Amino acid sequence: MSTATPTNAPNKKQIRLALTNAGLTKVDNDVLSKCVALASTLHLTPETMAEVWEAYSLNKQNLTELTMHQFEAYRNELIKVSQVTPATEGITNSTTGAAMVTANNFQNQLKRDSSSNMVTPPTAKRHQSESTGKDASSSSSVDQVAIQGGSPSVGASIKKSTIPLPKYEERTNVGQVVVAYPSNRTDDKDDRNTKAGPRCVISSSNQDVGRYNVTKPYRHMFTTMEDRAAALEQLLLERKKAIMKYHGLSAESNTLGSTIETDEDDVDGVFAPLDEVNVARQEKITCIGRICNEAHEGKLNPTSVVIEGSSKTCGGARINVDLSHMQTTHKIPFSLFPGQVVALEGMNGTGRNLTAHRILEGAPPPSKTTPVRQLRQIYYDSDKQDGSPLKVMTACGPFTTSQSLDYQPFIDLMHVILEDAPDVVILTGPFVDVRQPKIQSGNVSIVVEEDEGDESPVSASEVAVSFENLFALKVAGLIEEALITTSDESYDDENNKGFPTQFVLVPALEDATANWVYPQPPLQDRLPDGAQFLDIPGAESLEVGSLGLQRLDQVVGKGGTSAQRRVHCFSNPCTFQINELVFGVMATDVLFHISLEETNANLLPGSRLRHIAQSLVQQQSYYPLFPPNKSVNLDLKQSEGWKMPCRPDVLIVPSRLSPFCSSILDSTVVLNPGHLTKGSTGGTYATMEIRPMDRDILDNATDEVELPHNVQDRIQVEVKRV
Repeated sequence: MSTATPTNAPNKKQIRLALTNAGLTKVDNDVLSKCVALASTLHLTPETMAEVWEAYSLNKQNLTELTMHQFEAYRNELIKVSQVTPATEGITNSTTGAAMVTANNFQNQLKRDSSSNMVTPPTAKRHQSESTGKDASSSSSVDQVAIQGGSPSVGASIKKSTIPLPKYEERTNVGQVVVAYPSNRTDDKDDRNTKAGPRCVISSSNQDVGRYNVTKPYRHMFTTMEDRAAALEQLLLERKKAIMKYHGLSAESNTLGSTIETDEDDVDGVFAPLDEVNVARQEKITCIGRICNEAHEGKLNPTSVVIEGSSKTCGGARINVDLSHMQTTHKIPFSLFPGQVVALEGMNGTGRNLTAHRILEGAPPPSKTTPVRQLRQIYYDSDKQDGSPLKVMTACGPFTTSQSLDYQPFIDLMHVILEDAPDVVILTGPFVDVRQPKIQSGNVSIVVEEDEGDESPVSASEVAVSFENLFALKVAGLIEEALITTSDESYDDENNKGFPTQFVLVPALEDATANWVYPQPPLQDRLPDGAQFLDIPGAESLEVGSLGLQRLDQVVGKGGTSAQRRVHCFSNPCTFQINELVFGVMATDVLFHISLEETNANLLPGSRLRHIAQSLVQQQSYYPLFPPNKSVNLDLKQSEGWKMPCRPDVLIVPSRLSPFCSSILDSTVVLNPGHLTKGSTGGTYATMEIRPMDRDILDNATDEVELPHNVQDRIQVEVKRV
């Protein structure tokens, strides 16, 4: 990783250049001097400072000046980034990471018993694996790849700071809002739902939405070279067809379906005729192909860009692309990365080098619309939203700190969920993180405390458990008990009765309990009925091969029906609907992976992260980067599993980069909620409130009219500290 050391600390010129490239137009000299001192103290590279500014600017509505007034907030962002360290660093071999389980009733945990950090096991049976799970050496290699992640030329990951890291228990900024969208939002928010039971429907069965979701495990590591080549060719042809259809391109005269800057001698809205990449022409042509890196490894740069054509039509020919005309002469904005399928217009007089004049970076999929009659029912029926906003919360793992397996951050998040009672909580992995030191060692244990009576002392014992048991106790168990307890007539908190929340669980490649392959099947029990393996004092038996998901399928809160699930397990990535709204969710850090490889020029200030997120929609893919990052075990034979079937209303892209929320393509809201924990410290989660469409609009339209969702005009988002 690129880090700054005392011997090569960046100077003013380097920092100014990096910040200018990130969209900053003016920097006070005094501020620049402070930036140099801060970079030396925190061991930050100019590239890292630029990336932090870019995210900070995006969340502040595209700031272009860094003054002394804004420096303090920017400085705090730099300090937070410098404190993010890999989970394997700075951890001793002590046994303090043992998770704790007690036989006391879970209601005590829900009432914020701050004197105890113990998690109560569910009353239902739990399960234990036949072995200790993935071996430590395998986990170590996965961890190293996930941390290193790609090109060492990008300083996005920071060397451990000399500033001591605060422990999770010592945090003082609980509930602080770090990102708000829109910035001019209103504060008339409804604090909690009052309807007993679920009031929304979560579904992926619609063929227009969930047809590409992986629904069950598949055989991987059996993909041949022929399969890989065929899959890449098919992806190229599909995206080529989509670009031609969306932008109106053909071998004859073309019309353009979107607005784009043009040369002075070009006719506005008209592209040159299509041709293959290796065909020499003395006039302008437009060719469609896949962006590749001539150097095969390392970060893409403007001089190493090549475009690859279809093997079916031009034998997979590759030619160099000269971007200087767009980059410097006409200042046309662009962003390119390996694997991206684009249309380039330019001159190719020799058939070996294309001088690009204009670019189309893809074609977004169609947006989903909903009939007015259905919208009226969803928004204003008394058993649905009844005119109130839909509330969604999302958090991304890890859900426990690097120093402990007590899952205290997840417990604290569950307290917030119980208080706010959102309609849906979307949780993305890792749930049992292979990078966590105790998990990596394979030595996972829980401390069991049993209270035998008022007069008897509390006894404790340490019991080794599997990764599956840990998930069942710490994740599934908490969710199950929250659903059961809040629907119990004996539960004494009247505000939480009729708990309406549904949960969506999405695994991550770093999950010790999930398959390490992309696209990733949903979480599921290996042995749904289990097999008794071990008795824990004060709790019921653990079983082999279960994550506790079978129990979650059977949980129904007060006011629900026997056929309605409260916990939904989807693949990584996945597309699903909450009522009429389309959500696209992934647990893989594609923003960071693309940022390691892409090259760009002339982008609007502070728009780089938003542009990368926009590329996902334009490429109709949750992971358009190829070759993939080394931490992603991409199975090209299952390439349909990461396609984007329609344009999401909300796109959730968890990333180690700074949290942000923005609107893209005038229809989609993209959100990076951050991670719930960062090393030994707390992280962030996000809340969304989506208002119904105005009643007047629906009443003035006929029942059969299909309306776009326009979620960007109805949503309020806050990213908060746990």
